Amino acid sequence: MRYTFINIVAVCIVTLSLSSCNDWLELYPEDEIIEDDYWNSGDDVEMMVAGAYRYMLETAVLQRFVYWGEMRSDNLQSNSPSTEERAVIDEGNILSSNSLCSWNAFYKVVNICNYIIAKAPEVCNVDNNYQQSDLQHDLSEAYFIRSLCYFYLVRAYGGVVPYVTEPSSSDATNYNVGAISEEDMLSHLIEDVQLAKSYATPSWGYQQMNCGRVTQNACRALLADIYLWAGRYAECIAECDEVLSHPITLAGTENYGWMLLPRSIFFTNVFYSGNSSESIFEFNLNSDNSSNRSAFPALYGNAETNPHFRPTTNLISLYDIADIRGMQYIDLNQSRVFKYVGQVAPQADSQTEIGNSSYIYRASSSANNWIVYRLADIYLMKAEALAVSGTTPDDFDQVATLCNLTYVRAHPEGIDSLDHSASTDNVSAENMVMEERRREFAFEGKRWFDLLRQVRRAGGPSDNVINTLVNNKYGGTAPDGISGKLSNIGYWYWPIHKDQMDVNDQLKQNDYYQKQESLD
Repeated sequence: MRYTFINIVAVCIVTLSLSSCNDWLELYPEDEIIEDDYWNSGDDVEMMVAGAYRYMLETAVLQRFVYWGEMRSDNLQSNSPSTEERAVIDEGNILSSNSLCSWNAFYKVVNICNYIIAKAPEVCNVDNNYQQSDLQHDLSEAYFIRSLCYFYLVRAYGGVVPYVTEPSSSDATNYNVGAISEEDMLSHLIEDVQLAKSYATPSWGYQQMNCGRVTQNACRALLADIYLWAGRYAECIAECDEVLSHPITLAGTENYGWMLLPRSIFFTNVFYSGNSSESIFEFNLNSDNSSNRSAFPALYGNAETNPHFRPTTNLISLYDIADIRGMQYIDLNQSRVFKYVGQVAPQADSQTEIGNSSYIYRASSSANNWIVYRLADIYLMKAEALAVSGTTPDDFDQVATLCNLTYVRAHPEGIDSLDHSASTDNVSAENMVMEERRREFAFEGKRWFDLLRQVRRAGGPSDNVINTLVNNKYGGTAPDGISGKLSNIGYWYWPIHKDQMDVNDQLKQNDYYQKQESLD
């Protein structure tokens, strides 16, 4: 397989003591080959680590968080598509020739991480100032970021993803690498993230760094997510409990443990300012990078840009009138996504009090962070694992307790919580947590994967799941044939792009798309 990798030589000096994660990412990469004589100092390694983060901030990566995790779900509907490639997918037509199916951007990051893992240990022999602890921290970040890339890939494409661990030193390098099974992929990822966790720092000493760089808690959160996807629920719960028992305390601050921020400042601190006290891991976008700034406004819109996607009517109706998430994740005056592109949202006890309150959008010179894991993820991953594996009334009662942590936070004091009597068995408990996950994480790139986990647990797409998804997303205007496509689990994944298929005869296309395209 020939991958067109961009190999990075960073031309700025990276300083770990910087308090701003965005400052640390001020890189100016060049398209050059990384020769062996590059790896002469710890600074060289650090620049490569920063390069891995930097390439996760490219538009091609950032927008795929939305394409893969939200676009096809019942959270979003089309709004005057700006590109033909997005338009045809909105209509349910996914072809391997569509550039949105390309995974190249993720393999660029994988290649950078492969370089770090292969070359960084040698630097200890040539730079006496590069200590074993420095190496371990750098390796923890490389293993984590590479595993995160592969985890997105295996959820998006299924068991057709090649697991490449050798760095490519030249664009002319030809890889003919076949896919490994999903089970083998997940086993590799679990092993790698466990290693990353053993090497990672508990804290970098600064809030932005603790949120924007890999820590032990970031590794625990990723492990919990992988275990949840793999159906290893006891291990998912154990990792969630590890996060909850290890809050990060910064020097000069008191340790109050993990706490969700109050309703009144939740949106501003978590989504506008970023790097909040309830954040675990997020990609810190750089406002100086114009590509960063436009990645999400191009999809969700802002004051100057019409959105490609709008929230579905069904999602809007899922929030009761007192739920602050319904008032702040969504611009109710225009029925537009506000999360990730908004700055100031109305504060009110109910939607009836909003009236004509203004929604102030983020300036075009400003860039939001992309949150991968926050405290709510830990509560609701644990809740889901308990819901589907629980056997006792206490298990199902705990599901309701965990769901109420985010639900109650989103409501004014005195509003009733989710009823514990609505979570009494596996089915009702799972319904409660999946509905709360949809409310809490709308537009954060999680909903499609949530739906796919349910489909996988059920052994395939049921008529009920298909009909509910179609009705929620399209209402009475569903594209022709969409229900039939959704009845095949292969359609729930993405096809391998034709360019990758053309250069690697070891790849095997997803059975569904191979059959469909052979009929065209």
